[in-house]
Amino acid sequence: MLRHLHKQSTWMLLVGLAMGLLVGVGMMIGMLAAVRSIPASGSPLAETLLHATASHSGKSMAMATGPIDEEVEGVFILDYLTGDLQCYVINARFPTQWSGMFKYNVIQDLGVEQGKDPNYVMVTGQTQFVRGSGVATPAMCTLYVMDANSGNFAAYGLAWNRTAARGPQTQTGTLTRLQQGKARTLEIRQ
Repeated sequence: MLRHLHKQSTWMLLVGLAMGLLVGVGMMIGMLAAVRSIPASGSPLAETLLHATASHSGKSMAMATGPIDEEVEGVFILDYLTGDLQCYVINARFPTQWSGMFKYNVIQDLGVEQGKDPNYVMVTGQTQFVRGSGVATPAMCTLYVMDANSGNFAAYGLAWNRTAARGPQTQTGTLTRLQQGKARTLEIRQ
């Protein structure tokens, strides 16, 4: 009788191990199938890239951000008192240094009247310019500045040397006026 119980216990143990092995193999096959269906990004959800810019203005200054290339963005600052427009780009490899500093004065482009307080509006937009094979290529954003008093506006850009931006030296240059126009055709009298 003991022999019969021992034989039955051994048989039950072997059946249990076989069942466990089958469950383990099934789980492994299911896991491999699931892993192959996940995109390379590592997430089962579709990848969504967000691109955000910001702009804000006060009584005497305006600020906006925009992408310069795939790695960095620039901060554009406009001084209402002087009309000086500046763009600063932080160095992604040397974060305690600027990678680029560009300047331009917008007063003549926007026809700001002497002695009159300008009322600027400033935003950026993303632009996919045709990029040549040269060292300096257009930045990925365009800056738009308007004097709300006159309705005059202009678009500005800059030439960006991505290779130079990877080093410790700061690129300097001027912002370039790309286009200008007039949004208000009605003359406002004081």
